[in-house]
Amino acid sequence: MNDKTALALRKLKDNDGNYLWNQANDTILGKQVIISEYMPDIETGTKPIAFGDFSYYWIVGRKPVTVRTLLEKFVLYDQIGYLAFEYLDGKLVRNEAIKVIQMADAGK
Repeated sequence: MNDKTALALRKLKDNDGNYLWNQANDTILGKQVIISEYMPDIETGTKPIAFGDFSYYWIVGRKPVTVRTLLEKFVLYDQIGYLAFEYLDGKLVRNEAIKVIQMADAGK
């Protein structure tokens, strides 16, 4: 979730009046919360929260890392430049490990 979503969730309480968000260690119901600005805001039709076991999202290196030395570009500054490439791929290997909250569309 992003910061705006986290702010909205920090206000939620259970039936006994206790906050669901534990401010001491940033958890909800004992589960750690990770903030990412790449997650969308809470709006109709978006998926602002992903919850689950992210250890089932695997990242694999597809090709070895390659490094190039750039001597000519930085010769006037008495420097050496390096350019590295790494090709990665990622996939959720167990679909039931992570669930996302889908916000309802307006009018439905």
